[in-house]
Amino acid sequence: MPINSQDQLIAALSAGQTLITAINKNALTLSAQAVGFWYDLLKGAGNPQADALIGSGTNLTFQPVTETTVTTATTAAGGGSISGTTFTDTTHATGRFTVGQALTGAGVIAGTFITALGTGTGANSGGSYTVNNSQSVTAQTITGTATAAFPAHGGSVAPLVKNLLSASVWSASGTTAPAMFQLIDIIGFVPISSITIVGEQTIIGSQAYPRYTDGRGVKAYLVPVALMGAGTPTVRLTYTNPAGATGRLTPSAPSLPVVGNALPAGVVAYSGTGLGKYGPWIPLQAADNGILSIQSINFSASMSSGAMCIVYAKEISLPLPFTTQGVPAERDYLNQQPSLPVIPDGACLNWLMYAGNNTPINSPFYGAIQTVWS
Repeated sequence: MPINSQDQLIAALSAGQTLITAINKNALTLSAQAVGFWYDLLKGAGNPQADALIGSGTNLTFQPVTETTVTTATTAAGGGSISGTTFTDTTHATGRFTVGQALTGAGVIAGTFITALGTGTGANSGGSYTVNNSQSVTAQTITGTATAAFPAHGGSVAPLVKNLLSASVWSASGTTAPAMFQLIDIIGFVPISSITIVGEQTIIGSQAYPRYTDGRGVKAYLVPVALMGAGTPTVRLTYTNPAGATGRLTPSAPSLPVVGNALPAGVVAYSGTGLGKYGPWIPLQAADNGILSIQSINFSASMSSGAMCIVYAKEISLPLPFTTQGVPAERDYLNQQPSLPVIPDGACLNWLMYAGNNTPINSPFYGAIQTVWS
């Protein structure tokens, strides 16, 4: 159960059931971060390295995401193509692959990723893994692509529950302040390479969330994963809410979200200032408290080139205000904001940033979180 008393917290800390995890992350590399816009720092350089998973895979197909800190090679059992949609790691111990991990390498169809984990049997068996749709892999080297999230943010195992105790962000680089930072858990994404198509585009296949399966608190944002060409369409989602109500729509008043023109990778596509600008989340229909699944996305006009991605995520913290260069933004979630947010195992933690100043390319930010489990 989550920590719900000072005695529990002190006991967990005294037992060493806590971890401080730091990152040293750069702002985006392609363009300065403009004032008034939201940005996804996953694509920035630094540590963790720039992410290569989000936005990959089959067009309009949901891909779940779970934190992983290794990129692992293995060999599928048997010869030729593996029957059905599974492969077996015969080289490593269990736990080397995770749900949502993209697979690449010789003999692997583009867009293949792991959807379920089996169990290993006998010596030198890392377990069986199910892959998406009707993809297959051959008996050759397979590589799993790691997400570039906060690495190893705590080692709780059920029935232990992990809580966020504190968070901080700091930078000494010029014109990085003021800014806002929000810690989120990315649970999946839908790549969109068909951005030249006008009108409704249907999301394909299952949208089984690896966490927050009831959809409560799950939100979405739209981000380019490649430099976009010209075009400023409005965007609308059709989705199902956590109560199971279908046909829910992005509200059109006061305006549908408007995608910016010729955007770089990493900027939240409809953020900024003015009518049709929101941030960071795509607005939901009145009274809805989350997204259970998305059925389609609609662009009112064509964009000339590029690729985008719908990212599904849940807020872990309220936005953290970074007000002054060289002075850390800090939050204590026991005393300042009594909440101790729960972080589920496998969470893919990431910072979203709101630029309150024109932030130069590759501006460095240092951040840290402390988790505790009991």
